[in-house]
Amino acid sequence: MSKFDDLLEQLGTGVWNVFVVVAMCYWVPQIVNQEMGAAFLTPDLAHTCRLPSDAASAASNDTRSQCSYNATTSSGSTEERSCIEWDFDDSTFTNTITSEFSLVCGRSYLRAAFKSVYFLGGFFGAMLNGWLSDSNADDHRELATAQVAFPTIPRQLLSIAHIILLLTLDAISRTPPASAAALEVNEPKYRTAVGVLVFLPYALAVIVLGGYGYLLRDWRWLSVTTSLPCLLFLPMLLFLDESPRWLIVRGRYEDALRVLRKAARWNKAQLPPEEELRALMDHIRKEALEADKEDDATTSGHVKSLKNIMKDVTVLVRYSGGYLNEYCNGAMEERVTKKMRSITLLFYALFFVLGMVYYGLSFGADKLRVDPFVYMAVSGVMEVPSSTVSIPLAEKMGRRASSTLFLVATAGSLLVLGFIPDALEWLVVTMAMLGRLTITVAFQIVYLYASEIFPTEVRVRGLGTCTMMGTVGAMLAPFIWEILGSIKAWVPLFMFGVAALVASVTTFWLPESRTAPMLDTVASLEAAHSGAKEAGPVQLDREMADISVKETDAQEA
Repeated sequence: MSKFDDLLEQLGTGVWNVFVVVAMCYWVPQIVNQEMGAAFLTPDLAHTCRLPSDAASAASNDTRSQCSYNATTSSGSTEERSCIEWDFDDSTFTNTITSEFSLVCGRSYLRAAFKSVYFLGGFFGAMLNGWLSDSNADDHRELATAQVAFPTIPRQLLSIAHIILLLTLDAISRTPPASAAALEVNEPKYRTAVGVLVFLPYALAVIVLGGYGYLLRDWRWLSVTTSLPCLLFLPMLLFLDESPRWLIVRGRYEDALRVLRKAARWNKAQLPPEEELRALMDHIRKEALEADKEDDATTSGHVKSLKNIMKDVTVLVRYSGGYLNEYCNGAMEERVTKKMRSITLLFYALFFVLGMVYYGLSFGADKLRVDPFVYMAVSGVMEVPSSTVSIPLAEKMGRRASSTLFLVATAGSLLVLGFIPDALEWLVVTMAMLGRLTITVAFQIVYLYASEIFPTEVRVRGLGTCTMMGTVGAMLAPFIWEILGSIKAWVPLFMFGVAALVASVTTFWLPESRTAPMLDTVASLEAAHSGAKEAGPVQLDREMADISVKETDAQEA
């Protein structure tokens, strides 16, 4: 166990820890309306061509593809022309973006684009906010304020272009992952439960969104009223503190002491003497300073600033031996940093597939021709057990085995869809919901997994870049439905199953983190990997669990 974890145990669990977790649990559901609401705003509606006076007939009898009509020319012949107006089926929705802006036929790609644009903004937002949070902690309140403000702008006066722009800005202003903030302020014995339960409100919000969408079927009122609860998060920003672990790694000792004293006061706990606390801070920060020593001696001015920025951006995947001078010789440095890059890229692949499959299953109601409100609510119901079952499984089986199990289960439930007759629509939906259950469990475990693997000094950046890859997968999901769904409704689901099966294989090369401490620096992580290159994952797990002993020995020496 790391020394900071020992300090957290001395602080105990009280009002301070609970407040942070509750704040994150409140914020997580606010994202649901922006991510999932598109299913109600831009559905694939049945539509018929509104024929002009010179039309002889519609060119197609399919109410979902009436894009042209047969017109009688002045010479008496018939020619096919493109429809410019449509009548939409309003039996399910009274008003949608699809019907109001005619997002069908040649403009149908805008439906997929609307569902994807929030994830596109999230892609750039994860990169921007992850870097800002790792380099300047004071930005978090401004970023959170922006994310609260954008969804609450009235959309009654907006065009489709303005709506898409607004969604993009909202997503770019995303704050870093809530799980990281919740995990870093809790004792080790509560981290698994907190890391999973922080997403339980998300599942409940999905259920509520299904019911609320059923009651309020006008897209304008739905989008505005579901955004108003964001405003209640603003007062919480006045009381939320930065992670003391993060502040220590960044060398902000006075700020860290202030937060720790506040935590002790709120929890009615006793802190160690200040001298002991400062010694702990020096120990955690020592390796980070060692990593920069060589660069500081050889670069200066603008060149140094540019180099530091590039190092921040590429630290997770680059070759560099500077972190490991304390633990290994120069011949080993490149080999060890390859391990860190390998782990980072494996998480990128996992998050890409998780994002694509999870959101692909979320947006399938209109193509599967089922009730969208029931589909949404049942999707949320599927997430509730996943938020509880995953806790004991992750603890008993470990992160690696449990994430592999549920990725394989997701693949199995979706791959069988290619062999189910079209007439058995209920069975298709049942297997899709089973896939939704298993991919949600896998998503939560992998998120917890990554939170524990990435060291403190780059944890937010690591989770942020993983989120970027997840949003790339999420961006592709609506287009996969739009393109492949026109062939057969099960074809996109079958493709998602293949992707989940491939992703399950990548977990074999990840180290187990269940019994390992949350490391503070890149040096600690790379030193753990250096001791297990030839021995494989089991030895790597032991090395990670033993890294805190190495750090203690180094400090005493």
